[in-house]
Amino acid sequence: MRVLIAGGGMGGLFAAIALREARVFTSIDVYEQTRTPSTAGAGLNIAPNGARLCKWLGIDLDGGDPKGPQGAIDGGRAAIREATREIFPDGTVSRKPIDHNTAANDGAGFHHMHRMDLLMCLYKRALELGPDSGVDCPIRVHMNKRLTGLSQAADTVTANFADGTAATGELLIGADGINSEVVKQVWPNNPKRRWTAVTCYRGLIPRAKVAALRKADGSPMDHNPIDSFSMDVRKTQRAWALTYWVRGGELLNVWSAYHEPDSAEFEGDEGDWFAADPAEMRERMGIAFAGDVRLDDVLALVGGIEKPTKWGLYDRDAFEHWTDGRICVLGDAAHPMLPTMGQAATQSFEDGAALSMAFKLHREDVYSALLHYERVRHYRATRFQFGSKFLFKHLEPEDSPERRAILAAVDERDYPFFSHEQRAGNDMNWIYAFDARNIGDKLPARKLGPWDFRSRSAALQTRKEIAQNLWAPPVSLKGDRRITRAEVAQHASFEDCWIIIRGKVYDFSQWKDRHPGGPFVARMYAGKDATAEFGDYHSKLAERHMAHFCVGELV
Repeated sequence: MRVLIAGGGMGGLFAAIALREARVFTSIDVYEQTRTPSTAGAGLNIAPNGARLCKWLGIDLDGGDPKGPQGAIDGGRAAIREATREIFPDGTVSRKPIDHNTAANDGAGFHHMHRMDLLMCLYKRALELGPDSGVDCPIRVHMNKRLTGLSQAADTVTANFADGTAATGELLIGADGINSEVVKQVWPNNPKRRWTAVTCYRGLIPRAKVAALRKADGSPMDHNPIDSFSMDVRKTQRAWALTYWVRGGELLNVWSAYHEPDSAEFEGDEGDWFAADPAEMRERMGIAFAGDVRLDDVLALVGGIEKPTKWGLYDRDAFEHWTDGRICVLGDAAHPMLPTMGQAATQSFEDGAALSMAFKLHREDVYSALLHYERVRHYRATRFQFGSKFLFKHLEPEDSPERRAILAAVDERDYPFFSHEQRAGNDMNWIYAFDARNIGDKLPARKLGPWDFRSRSAALQTRKEIAQNLWAPPVSLKGDRRITRAEVAQHASFEDCWIIIRGKVYDFSQWKDRHPGGPFVARMYAGKDATAEFGDYHSKLAERHMAHFCVGELV
């Protein structure tokens, strides 16, 4: 079988390398729209759940020359940090060592990298498996191939490109990012992007310059990253300021995010980066950290960035399906997520590994393989996509007692390793010890699949106890009204919250504070359709209970 992959970024290249392990394909062709390999942004993190997959495929995240040129086809030149630090508003510091081993006990580790370095080490591995290598099922990468059309027949799928050429195979994978042309072609009615009112700024500072950073009055920083090979986090209700080393410690990645309520949408295509005005960065961080003892350090960091860039942060709701016939999507094309969990690239790697294992199991049965892939990946990736929305403080109301009880029962952490807050659960192994290659040997039921490596008995017992005592209103709604989207849009606030689920409209206003999933969903879905998210997280009992809050049918 022949594989066509639209998109030669991180997810597409990883999928190409992984699919060879299925031993069922004769050729793998990757089509990238840019003329030369390129990527936006500066730093990122490959967590252990992605790093163990790279090790499996011979992708070298750590090798290479840290002092070598930008864009060199080399090892990934990752920085392996010792600890994370959270610097709190009162000036105190929490420092925690990083568990590079995890419960998997394989030393997979956390790898902080320049985005271009990660892309280049993926290209390096793909070229090692290219046509000139003499291997079976070679990988071919075609540049300057912008996808313009797709068509499917019973046994094949064809991709058309802007240069007038076409390619045909038995499988097509859309790995073409958040502005995916594959998604536009196959699923034109998928949820559209939503402006979060958050602008992000990012850039790099060379090591020597970090050592020389000073406060505005010339005094040393209180917490200069040069003194701690760590990932440092500072947060307020309106902003994040985060730093970590990349390229073996030669560069400091500085990332900040600023929330401005009711701000105009960011101009430019989603995912694009633009030159940032240093004065604008200082002004916004000055507002977010006003009167805060951390302000001078934050201003020193953002002021030290060379060639800073910015982009507007957009969010998308989950897609209900990732497969159609002989076409599937993965990575940001399937589940674009906010950067707050540090899992976007890693989840695309998990997609590629699971897809490879699905074809290893089902062989030439494309439809069963793609269905298996979607069923084992949709819940987990959507969970990260969903959870990442609410890690900005302005979206995080106080949690419901019911949700805290469930998290405490499973001791499950729903926030990243670099956040030092203490919540109900603290076990990170469901995130970082996970191995996406373990997909089971039978097609799993929808929603479940082997997404959780631990026993779920504690969670199920707690959910059962909660379900037996679910709050219901004194008078249930009749659910007999016919409601337009325009009327739903009038109930789009946290306090007055209507939500659409599977063609019915529910009044979430009173229920949100008792919701076992937490009240924060009302922040994001008031006045909107939450069908995809609801379907993966709720039992039949929960669906029956929702009848109490049903206003009526959407027309």
